[in-house]
Amino acid sequence: MARPHPARHSNSETAEELQNLHEKVRRYELIFKATNDVLYDLDLQNACVEWNEALYTQYGYGRDEPTTTLEWWTSHVHPDDALLLENKISDLFESKAGKWQYDYRFLRADGQYNYVRDRGLLLRDENGEPARIIGSLLDMTAQKQLDTAKDEFISLVSHQLRTPLTVIRVYGEMLTNGMFGNLSEEQAQWVRNMTNSSTRLIDIVGDILNVSRLDLGRIKISPQLRDIREVLASCVREVQPLANEKRITLTLNLPKRPVQVAVDETVLVQIAHNLLTNAIRYTKPGKGVVTVRLEATKEGYVIAVKDNGVGIPKSARQHVFERFYRAKNAVGMEAQGSGLGLYLIKVMADAFGGKVWFESSAAIGTTFYVLIPKTGMVGSTTKKR
Repeated sequence: MARPHPARHSNSETAEELQNLHEKVRRYELIFKATNDVLYDLDLQNACVEWNEALYTQYGYGRDEPTTTLEWWTSHVHPDDALLLENKISDLFESKAGKWQYDYRFLRADGQYNYVRDRGLLLRDENGEPARIIGSLLDMTAQKQLDTAKDEFISLVSHQLRTPLTVIRVYGEMLTNGMFGNLSEEQAQWVRNMTNSSTRLIDIVGDILNVSRLDLGRIKISPQLRDIREVLASCVREVQPLANEKRITLTLNLPKRPVQVAVDETVLVQIAHNLLTNAIRYTKPGKGVVTVRLEATKEGYVIAVKDNGVGIPKSARQHVFERFYRAKNAVGMEAQGSGLGLYLIKVMADAFGGKVWFESSAAIGTTFYVLIPKTGMVGSTTKKR
């Protein structure tokens, strides 16, 4: 029986492989053209970029524009977003992560800015150096407009709710204090329940108002030189009655010397208060210990709030800083809560140039950390990214 010629067999396989490769390239080219998303291939070593057709059809640029240069791209990012975008990319290069995502504003040919969500994949060369980023720009403008309308509605409703709730609380306190006559013990208890419920509702409305102000960019961060130790000590004194009620020990470990840093006291107080009340609420009565610590590091000043409470389940950790999210074990232990406290902390920390993160272990407890840069908080109007 005749044996197949080796060379002829090799050529046949090569032709088939080339045909398959050609088909793959053709399919990718069709996908590149067909999608409504703007796709890009950024060559980092040569500072050039290739776009698909969607860049020109969606944003109105002509083929005569020098869109293939990295400089053209960066010059079309909104100035308020450009520095944070640069920092985000620098962090990507220094980390081991291969994927990234960032929302920013991108300039259209007509002079208007669209919100885009940039999602990319970093490729490295044989030496491990960043070589290319392949990604897409998803237009988020319509979603942003919808979110803004929703936030404005929530803000309006919250403002309208706050006044009558405050009136209910004040009248409840007046009734309890006997200003309209003596109450029986049973009557007084019902009035206290009403007052406590209205107080919790006021707190929730306050959180919703703060979220809507943050989302709409209506809260300004105005740093002034303050001793962080004094601010933290004041926050601990404020929540001490809550800790006493649950028989939880509060400890404060602060440096002996003043720690003068430019901070917005209102923002810092809200962050510290939210962390402290969370730690107290999710720690078992009678055995709980909550510790507040302030340390100086190379990056800045780290505030740590540690508890020996229920901990955060692994399945919940990626959602901790999301709006309205509460882990199941937290809901089981404390029914009341808006799920907005940690979200507020995250947005505020991002806005002033800081960081927030946590370490947690079931049945051992959780420690939240907030970093204030060495140079202090960045003064700005907060914007949701």
